[in-house]
Amino acid sequence: MIESTVLILTILIFLLVMAVVGRAVIRKQKIIGRPPIPVFYFILAKMLVMVNLAFLLMKGFDISVYTILTPPLYIELIALAFLLFGITLLFLSTIQLNKDLIFGLSSSETHRLQTKGLFSFSRHPFYLGFIFILCSSCLFTPNPVNIAAFLGAWLIHHFIMIKEEQFLENQYGEEYRQYTKKVKRYLTLK
Repeated sequence: MIESTVLILTILIFLLVMAVVGRAVIRKQKIIGRPPIPVFYFILAKMLVMVNLAFLLMKGFDISVYTILTPPLYIELIALAFLLFGITLLFLSTIQLNKDLIFGLSSSETHRLQTKGLFSFSRHPFYLGFIFILCSSCLFTPNPVNIAAFLGAWLIHHFIMIKEEQFLENQYGEEYRQYTKKVKRYLTLK
């Protein structure tokens, strides 16, 4: 039961990403911006995310891999909740960002500062969604490679967030500084 749910949800993640990219191609919208960190690390971060998603797929297909321990049912249920929450954040932030969704720094003047909706709880709800998804992968399959990929992806994406915030501060000035005083990088509980 859990495996089939994980499989369906992981396929949904891939379909969401394909839909975003496909929509951008159809609209001739630029979806890849200038990497905020050196290109090698930017690509490495995306590859590490793919490792975690591969482990989710293996869980969904019930492919047995080495794990440090076998997670009890309650941990798998927590992992499932993290996966659902992460996908929900990812989906809703994708909808909210709409044309402003870009991987990297935008060179366009048409992008606007997002501060409402999900962005009133987190400065990076898209990344936060992925963090929950990747964490769920580690909870489902506590494999050393999976855990290392998660920690590496999170660390690199943390630096990406910092660089994006510096870019936004340069772009929007005081408006962005005021926003950062109200909303935390990861999660603001009101």
